[in-house]
Amino acid sequence: MKNMTPKTLLFDLDGTLLDSFAAHYKAYEIMFPQFGIEVSKERFFEIYSPDWLHTYRLVGLPEAQWQEADRVWLEAVRQIDCEPFPQTMPTLIQLAARFPLGLITSGSKSRVLRDLKQTNLDTFFQVVITGGDVDRPKPDAQGIELALAAMGAAAETAVYIGDTLVDYETAVAAGLPFIGVNGRFQAFPPDADFPRINCLSELLSLLNI
Repeated sequence: MKNMTPKTLLFDLDGTLLDSFAAHYKAYEIMFPQFGIEVSKERFFEIYSPDWLHTYRLVGLPEAQWQEADRVWLEAVRQIDCEPFPQTMPTLIQLAARFPLGLITSGSKSRVLRDLKQTNLDTFFQVVITGGDVDRPKPDAQGIELALAAMGAAAETAVYIGDTLVDYETAVAAGLPFIGVNGRFQAFPPDADFPRINCLSELLSLLNI
């Protein structure tokens, strides 16, 4: 794995910095039955996507109900706290001392800002781009492009760090190198053409810190 020398670090949130799956799944367990849909945990793992509209399609939730489903899910998840992964905070402290940091996530703005504040992650990022800030979600490059513009950074000087193939595709679309964090849903293939880490603290050696 080659060392990298970017000037700007951009991160995904859920599954990369924040261990949010259990909270989000519990909110889905509350939400789906209100629309007459029962989904087993095994089936949910099979169809899970960072794009929740894709998940809605696969469970058969009619598009006319998506907006109300979002409202119910957000109300449910507000009652459930989630935590950063164990190495997130100490790693971000060291990274923020050396790099400008940005966040690009598909999550809804109200939920993301609440989670960042509740976990004290909001202090690290110069820019936060959420699903509510873009017209075209991941894997479109719009979110990364908005973050780079706001930070005054060039794509060739930045790297995007995420835990899914959708994150990788987003980085490619924006012309950025990518670092994959092997996570709950995605163990990136060993022959992938990008660096892979198993926990966030491994970023420090990868970036010569």
